[in-house]
Amino acid sequence: MQTMRSLLLSLALLCLGTPALATTCEESFDKKGDFFNGSAYFARVQVQGLSVERAFFQLRVILAREGIRTLSTDVANGTMRAENPATAFQRALPIDVFALAENNQTTVEMVFTLPSGVTASRETVKRYICGALNQLEPPAPTP
Repeated sequence: MQTMRSLLLSLALLCLGTPALATTCEESFDKKGDFFNGSAYFARVQVQGLSVERAFFQLRVILAREGIRTLSTDVANGTMRAENPATAFQRALPIDVFALAENNQTTVEMVFTLPSGVTASRETVKRYICGALNQLEPPAPTP
């Protein structure tokens, strides 16, 4: 499990380090891994004028509305850890968020990890991840 986490962090940082491409959350959505080894679904958005701190503040509220708990936030390193809480039928599932601000634009990537033996509908996961990321908004302009 730790190697999957390391792989996801490397993948997220690699994606954030690439040149900015104007893609939608839905276009950026992808999945790595499989049922037998565990998988990760991820997508990203870019928001002009949004700080990492403000992005994490907004996401805490957005995720809480979906019943997802924020476990930790490190604004300085651009990382946020959350989880879809355990139920009688499933264990807690991690959600990692990575944010990087460059040139007055913040890229926010969300990674939803499933352990081996657990599956989810690609379209359902996309709807939830992009549903959250697409709600991120820059601050209102000052007059």
